[in-house]
Amino acid sequence: MTLRQLFRASLACAPLLALAPASPAFAYFDNFINSTVVGKMNQKESASLAQHVRKVLDTGADGAAVPWNYPATRGRRAIEGSITPLRTKTDQGQSCRQLRTQLQRDGLEDNWTSWFCKQGDGSWKSRRVSDD
Repeated sequence: MTLRQLFRASLACAPLLALAPASPAFAYFDNFINSTVVGKMNQKESASLAQHVRKVLDTGADGAAVPWNYPATRGRRAIEGSITPLRTKTDQGQSCRQLRTQLQRDGLEDNWTSWFCKQGDGSWKSRRVSDD
């Protein structure tokens, strides 16, 4: 699963799922994603962010913001941001971490908060986590 897919999945919430049969709702959602920093990233930028997110999930301390920057390249402006693990807990037998992602580029700003749970193969998957 790509980082863009992870962020799209993390944005999905119950009210949107209730609208699943309504195609215009999904068209709106896709249009919304494409007007975000993540939605405008190219493959190299997304891969760099995904690698950074995995590293922070594996080694970042709760509450410690870890900066991430992608330099400007050939007409594309730089991306600045940070990934902050907010808390860690066990859910359904998996180690899960809540991340806050903040990204800025060319006047756009993304602020995402998502849960990621470690899978048996060592990868991380975005999913809902039960409330405490």
